[in-house]
Amino acid sequence: MSNHKVPISVTMITYNHEKYIAESIQSVLEQTFADFELIVVNDGSTDRTDEIIRTFQDPRITYIYQENQGPSVAINNAILAAQGKYVALMSGDDVCYPQRLEKQYLYAKKEQKSILFSWVDFIDDDSRPSIKNYLPKSYFNLGNKSRSEILSHFFFQGNYLCAPTAFIEKKLLLDAELFCTTSIQLQDFDMWIKLLPEGEFFLSTEKLLKYRRRKHGFNLSNKRNLLRSNFEASQIYRHIFNNIDSSLFKEAFYDFLFRKDFDGKHEYEIEKSFLYFNHNLPFIREIGVERLFKLLQNKETLMIAIEKYDFGLPRLYEFMQDEKKIDKNRLLKFRHLIDKKYMRIFSLV
Repeated sequence: MSNHKVPISVTMITYNHEKYIAESIQSVLEQTFADFELIVVNDGSTDRTDEIIRTFQDPRITYIYQENQGPSVAINNAILAAQGKYVALMSGDDVCYPQRLEKQYLYAKKEQKSILFSWVDFIDDDSRPSIKNYLPKSYFNLGNKSRSEILSHFFFQGNYLCAPTAFIEKKLLLDAELFCTTSIQLQDFDMWIKLLPEGEFFLSTEKLLKYRRRKHGFNLSNKRNLLRSNFEASQIYRHIFNNIDSSLFKEAFYDFLFRKDFDGKHEYEIEKSFLYFNHNLPFIREIGVERLFKLLQNKETLMIAIEKYDFGLPRLYEFMQDEKKIDKNRLLKFRHLIDKKYMRIFSLV
């Protein structure tokens, strides 16, 4: 490649994509915006993926082969090799529409946005429009949201942003310390959470990518991997609020706060712990108990919990006794016991 520094680095990771990799690479090379580099990282494929990649002679391609280490290591190596200001994520089984890079780059420059995503079309193994409901058609194709709305959606419903449509300033990915290398299911969700405090996300309602839903559950996001996904989710939810300031937290979860005017780090940590009890998944609700178990070891926090939330050690012991059965009805009963001048009793939908 020449010494010219391109504005966009397309980072494509691939593993055993011999049926799709040529179409995927070609869809990048045929972009209407041509000033980019394509970094392809082959994560130790055992099929003909390597052979097919090597048939492409375009000087914009940088090819990296690594022993199989998983998608996070592959994407991190691609990002570290990238020369562009912006990184466009891509997978070796998906297909870009021709104007993807042009539209995302021009919007990022014009609107000074650094974290972009887009809607997608779904295709099957043979690149035909997918008619099977592997995912709800609206899963990746929701309306644009504010940061507080995104945080609320992430907490209660999980990820809804399609990673291969991501167009992100490289510096932000580096500042976030790249993707979690021990994660294989939810590393993208983890990254979006880390990026959320850094700026507004923009989700284009224009479909700029064809997202392949492979038959027989060969996408990583399938029911066979549910146990692993739940484990990774439990790790993410333990730190989901680590870098979220209290003002954004209040805006995102105002209707769920025990004290709308809570103040100070101790009250903030207590409010975060109680919020977990509103989640539909039992293993997420249990994180609230874990947090309180640790928080109330601090004498100052314990005094605040007693004085302002009527929540002392006996009530913690009660919750620990039956943590798997914490549900919304029980939370409502607990709310009724708190001094009414600090809260508004409400119904959880």
